[in-house]
Amino acid sequence: MSGMLHRRWDAILFDFDGVLADSNGLKGEAFVTLYADEGPEVQAAIHAYHRANGGMARREKLMRFEREVLGRDIEPERLDRLVDAFAAAVEQAVVGCAEIPGAAAFLAAHADRPPLFIISATPHQEMLRIVAGRGMAHHFVSVHGSPPRKAETAAMLLARHGFRADRVAFVGDAVQDYAAAAELSLPFVGVRDRSGGHPFPDGTPTIDSLHDLSAALATL
Repeated sequence: MSGMLHRRWDAILFDFDGVLADSNGLKGEAFVTLYADEGPEVQAAIHAYHRANGGMARREKLMRFEREVLGRDIEPERLDRLVDAFAAAVEQAVVGCAEIPGAAAFLAAHADRPPLFIISATPHQEMLRIVAGRGMAHHFVSVHGSPPRKAETAAMLLARHGFRADRVAFVGDAVQDYAAAAELSLPFVGVRDRSGGHPFPDGTPTIDSLHDLSAALATL
């Protein structure tokens, strides 16, 4: 299967949370903890907002949550404190969390055939530390966090490496991943959540785990 994928694909782009690492749940709980002093309704609202906006950078997510859901502007100093508290709560937890089933096996079987990349909404330096901490860095040509937007990073990689859009697959679990792929006309495979749900349009190829990724990529 490795040779088949190498012939079909120039590269595979991976989101990280919910795709390679089973970290979405712990990040959701970290967002809830940020609003521990505001009561259960606000905590439930931030948890729901996080689930509905996977793949969005945390600073943007918090700013938009405050404005769109709570109806208030957030002071820059408070936003900085929330972002810093979130980072302190999650980084080591993500380093130590479980993988999405099949992730390690896929990476071991296919590293550099075709070339693999990470594009995440996690801040760039934090993403580099997490990937290194999990012992995964050697599987990837490069690892990219935010900013910029995922579509901008993907476009940069296509230009830098001379990849054709129809030969670069994007594997993600969030609407923002799908949107980035669609913006560049990249074939997309969605990873379903633990309950089997996903936020993608009907007909989008989806998988339960990375055990199924090779087969899904072979059909695109």
